[in-house]
Amino acid sequence: MRKPPFHKSLSNAVKGVLWMLRSERNFQLEVLAMLLNLFLIVFLSLTPTDAALILIVCFAVLSLEILNTCAEKLCDLVQPDFDERIKIIKDIAAGAVVLMATASVLVGVLVYTKYLF
Repeated sequence: MRKPPFHKSLSNAVKGVLWMLRSERNFQLEVLAMLLNLFLIVFLSLTPTDAALILIVCFAVLSLEILNTCAEKLCDLVQPDFDERIKIIKDIAAGAVVLMATASVLVGVLVYTKYLF
């Protein structure tokens, strides 16, 4: 099977992100948090390094949320009925998001405290 042209692959990826925006409440909240961070980056005039740190952790949380949703959807496809093994897989994927979200809050505290206090 031939690979689709780049523009088609990019279009499909954008459709995936838009689906997440329309369908996943946690993703919507995380995008809102990123928009707040973008405002703070501009409002507080963060250095390029500090802005990069904030953006990296924001996009890492969003990316992990997408992967978590993929894991959940795939598990539901493979095993629609309750299965303790599937629950563990879903919990592990959600745990990855929680860890990254915690790291992002810690990075935010470390970065923003020098601009706010």
